[in-house]
Amino acid sequence: MRPRIPRRPLAALLAGACVAAGLAGCTVGGSAASADKQTLTIAEWTNPGAIEFTKELNKQFEKQHPGVTVKLQQAPTANGAWGQLSNSLLQSRSVDVMAQFAPTQAGFAPAYTKIAPAGPAALIAADKLVDLKNQPFMKNYDPTMQAAAVGHNGGVYGVLAAEYVAAGAIWYKKDLLAKYGLQVPTTYQEFIAVCDTLRKKGVTPIFVAGKDGMQGGVWQGIVNQVLMKGKRAGDATTVSHDRAVAFWKGQQSWNDPVYRDATARYQKVMRYIEPSASGVAQQTAPGVWAAKADDYAFLLDGSWDGLTIQQANPKLNLSFFSFPGTDSAADNRVAIKPDLTWVVPTTAPNRKLAMEWLSLFSQKENYQKWLASTGSVSTQPGLSNTGLPWMDWLNAHGSDSFPILTNPWIPAGAAIDAAGPDFSKLAPIGSDSADTILKRSAAAYRKSVG
Repeated sequence: MRPRIPRRPLAALLAGACVAAGLAGCTVGGSAASADKQTLTIAEWTNPGAIEFTKELNKQFEKQHPGVTVKLQQAPTANGAWGQLSNSLLQSRSVDVMAQFAPTQAGFAPAYTKIAPAGPAALIAADKLVDLKNQPFMKNYDPTMQAAAVGHNGGVYGVLAAEYVAAGAIWYKKDLLAKYGLQVPTTYQEFIAVCDTLRKKGVTPIFVAGKDGMQGGVWQGIVNQVLMKGKRAGDATTVSHDRAVAFWKGQQSWNDPVYRDATARYQKVMRYIEPSASGVAQQTAPGVWAAKADDYAFLLDGSWDGLTIQQANPKLNLSFFSFPGTDSAADNRVAIKPDLTWVVPTTAPNRKLAMEWLSLFSQKENYQKWLASTGSVSTQPGLSNTGLPWMDWLNAHGSDSFPILTNPWIPAGAAIDAAGPDFSKLAPIGSDSADTILKRSAAAYRKSVG
């Protein structure tokens, strides 16, 4: 959930009746843990819907646990603020439950690469996070999904709570398309044709936070759809792994034809963006886009920003779809990105309360509210996000979605170009040509892995 910029539990000690019920609806206010005044600290990056839900859940938790105060720490992900806050809380050993971006299996490169885990994966590898696999509330979640997102060596070190449409996610204004008799495009050529029509009508087709690289989602969306063509959703992990191995062995590179074609398509789409996009920041883009109902038909942004958009313009009739990167509608499937994952540091001062908080969060009634507040795709089997009108397109097209492909392994500290094209430098946001960008990325990757 990013704005990010919105990538993510000891109940067994409770009374036996509570454990048997999976802690659902269990009030433990009379327990010894709640008898004394305690502070449970929750840390989460700033995302309006997620923050508001967490505040309400904290009130519910405090009511059930007399003497316990829940303290919410938050910071935006922009300008490294979240990283600074999370590092500070971990170092001070003062946080009980913390949001992290799901590391996925890409965070754990094979030993032969000698690439050390970084970020959340490094915390898991260093035994800094509690293994939650056998906690009762984990039964509410899909075990395969959880293991793929935050599993390592048989353990599961968090609760993947949110997934979003990220690569190629596009918000659109229903009434603006209807005004000109336009439908949601299902192929790349249809999308270009819609943009052409809008421009001829005096409408700027696309708004994007070019300052923060949100335009990169178009390129990523194209690449995901091309590489997953003809594959099952469950093959995504294998496709990512095989690509990573091929890159590592020098059999593939960022300068290959598939990436050249994706870049050419990307640049054609970028002809239709707001001319001042390079100065637009991600934190302000959703509100600016929403406020202007008669222009900017499309917004390149993740599905996490639904509440921000609605708050900026409650009357806006909106929805979103996944960018159709190929000329075959059947191949233009939705790529879902694992995002906010709740973790419990091994240094948590109140580990037992942390597990009880995660149990409360995981109750189906509360988790359903979380989905409605955040616009997340559900990670609990049997639950779907049907309470938001702008989820209509995804609910109709999500059955064949697949996990977003992960990038080839690169060591910490590698140049940004090693992970793929730097869209801040690529024309029209930047001044470099596609040839320059792709050759630079290919060279940076080879240099980073030796």
